[in-house]
Amino acid sequence: MRSLLSISIGVLLIATVVACESGTPPVLTVTSPTRSLVQSETGKLTVTGTAMPGVAGDTVTQVMVNNVPAKLAPDGSFTAVLDTPPGAMLLETVASSDSGGSVTDARAVQTGQLRPVGATIDRAISAALSADAFSKLSAAAGPLIKGMNLTAMLAPLQPMVSSGDSIANLKLSVTDLKFTDIKIALAPVNGGLSFSAQISGLAVTANAIYAGSLVPDGSTTVNVAADQVTIAGTLAVTPSGTAGFTSKLVNPVVNLVGLRLSASGLPGQLLSLLNSILGSSMQTVVAKVAELAIGPLVNQALGALAGPQQIDVLGKKLHFQMSPSAVAFTPAGAVVTLNLSALIEGSEASPGYMFTSNGAPTMDGSHGIQLGLADDLVNELLAEVHTLGLLNLSLHQDFGVFDAAQFKLTMPPMISANTKNGAMRLVLGDMIAAFSKQGSPVVSAAVNAQIDLKIAPAGDGRMVALQLGAAAVQINVLDGMANPMGLTGDDLAGATSLALGFQTDSLSKLLITIPVPAIEGIQLKDLSLGADSGYVMVSGQIQ
Repeated sequence: MRSLLSISIGVLLIATVVACESGTPPVLTVTSPTRSLVQSETGKLTVTGTAMPGVAGDTVTQVMVNNVPAKLAPDGSFTAVLDTPPGAMLLETVASSDSGGSVTDARAVQTGQLRPVGATIDRAISAALSADAFSKLSAAAGPLIKGMNLTAMLAPLQPMVSSGDSIANLKLSVTDLKFTDIKIALAPVNGGLSFSAQISGLAVTANAIYAGSLVPDGSTTVNVAADQVTIAGTLAVTPSGTAGFTSKLVNPVVNLVGLRLSASGLPGQLLSLLNSILGSSMQTVVAKVAELAIGPLVNQALGALAGPQQIDVLGKKLHFQMSPSAVAFTPAGAVVTLNLSALIEGSEASPGYMFTSNGAPTMDGSHGIQLGLADDLVNELLAEVHTLGLLNLSLHQDFGVFDAAQFKLTMPPMISANTKNGAMRLVLGDMIAAFSKQGSPVVSAAVNAQIDLKIAPAGDGRMVALQLGAAAVQINVLDGMANPMGLTGDDLAGATSLALGFQTDSLSKLLITIPVPAIEGIQLKDLSLGADSGYVMVSGQIQ
């Protein structure tokens, strides 16, 4: 029961903002910070540069940096001081003239702690499942358990019954266990899951080995049947490292109706012994069967798959390891947190990803399903993709003034879940585009994009998919580079749009298989996306 969390990218809406032609724009030069700034300290960032009159000599009236007024000196120099929160941001410096012209410089800044890729991210995933989710799991559990090889699951526990003494000793090993139907009920309670099961038509085959001073050594086949079995108890679920969760049925109460024994070849003394312990022995067997069968279902529903996992990502292997850190149950539902390490093969040479400290998201397990993904988890994977160069692109197409373009990301894409309005955005920062004609350089530009994140159902409504929606893209022709044709960002917009389409198509193939709640029989609706304390928060209702 694995849930697929995919990052799929749609067509980007390009909005090129370089100059407003209603008036003559100033000549804007940003001298600090440099493009693709990566810094470890949050706090204040000083932006400096010059804003000079354009060709018409129109007076520069103001300079704004991310809507913060800059101090503009008579010589055209300016300074602005901004707060730099953790995560990714675009610095947008806008210089305006008295004729209404304006020009924008956009560049990217990433703030955080550089951490190695592949390391474990604590509390990478938080999930909340409502009582209704467990009810859905209950309805689907019966058919799933009927398809399990319960005999194989019991094999390590044999013999399950040892009774008697040196005079007459009996050991029973279950060799086959079948039933005609099983119904399961799970409900969250304080400290665990209330569990009950009703089994119809139970048939158990066991091998009886006997020995003793007053009986001959030997063995025979024993058949036990019951018309109906009911089991009730509390399932205690605890984290168990990389093995996921351990589920233990506490204080089970087992009732058997129509219990009967069929055995041949047993000495009378041993037959009497077996009859005397038959009820308690079958209670032990069916309680253990219930515990072993329901454990893997709960384990996967809570988002932990034992052992290292791997999937294919753009021709590479993505290796990940999940381990739960905590789980809590109340009558409203369950809240679980999981640690995760993830590494795409070949990305070990990455200098690292930008880690930002996260808080504790507010998890509501009272209705539907809620999923919190630490932004660090997504950013680590984006840094690994960047290291592999999977987003760099060579484009060859005749655009008239140029016929080739090279696009190279100077820093990994990054999301930030600390936005004040709860909106989620992906920042593609300072991608350098070099345009040429028949091998000769024409112009170079810096491309910055800020793209909205959306959420949509996937997999027939059983999964969730993050999608990239509307994008604001800014293209700045680089100063100090040859530009013999005097091209502007508008001239480069078509090729840039095409290149971003290719890149985002590559990202759409990045399917990240993460062990998140995937409850059999559940379909999600009314999905919503937000941010809380450094987590991408996905919420959905169950139908």
